[in-house]
Amino acid sequence: MIRYSNTPNMNDTYKYLYTHISIFGSLPTHKVFISHTSNKSKLIFADNTFMYGLVSNWALKNSDFASDKVTWIEEPKSYLENEKKKLVLYKSSHPLFITESEIR
Repeated sequence: MIRYSNTPNMNDTYKYLYTHISIFGSLPTHKVFISHTSNKSKLIFADNTFMYGLVSNWALKNSDFASDKVTWIEEPKSYLENEKKKLVLYKSSHPLFITESEIR
């Protein structure tokens, strides 16, 4: 279970935990990174937007789902493009689903 939060600690650093593959009715596929100081997580979607949440103890103990591809750019191009399309569809169907992007 993941609880969502938009109040990150800007000093947190995050370690890759696993890639959550979207199934019907769930969030779009995202990469889960966990804070080194708490169970707060950063969920990064195919378009590199993100949201913060809390990862359950079960997910922490069963995190052997990891993909060897930590970043989206490492994924095959066709897979990445397909996930971006799914994300656009999800966002258009769920207007309250809001992600953030890095300020550059």
